[in-house]
Amino acid sequence: MSNYYATARSNYFAVKDEKAFLEWADQLGFAVLEPDHRDKVADGIRRFGIAPGNHGDCGGWPESMCDEETGEYEDFDVSAQLSAHLADGEVAALMEAGNENLRYVTGHAVAVNGKGETVRVDLESIYRKARKLGGNITRAEY
Repeated sequence: MSNYYATARSNYFAVKDEKAFLEWADQLGFAVLEPDHRDKVADGIRRFGIAPGNHGDCGGWPESMCDEETGEYEDFDVSAQLSAHLADGEVAALMEAGNENLRYVTGHAVAVNGKGETVRVDLESIYRKARKLGGNITRAEY
């Protein structure tokens, strides 16, 4: 049996309250990224990115979190929580790509703004888009 392993990170975005954002990220065990290229901060605004920490989801964005008081797992939406921290006009893009050996390769991304509005894309959409090229397309999996 194989395990799913992913790589995930976000783009850089400005936040409303740095202290509150950093506490949130630390509480969830996220790595906080800061750009080291001048072109990413040319407007003088401090921006941050995030990446999943070592929380047991094999490198991907967490979809549930354990409530320490009850020991129960609860659904968790990173983009919804992050939305509350975004400065006006900022959009965070959360990307993830992963695989389970050669069984399958998957990837998806969600972008969210400070109003909680989102757009999503995934690699699976290639099958719908490829239908216009021809009727015989198999899935890249076993």
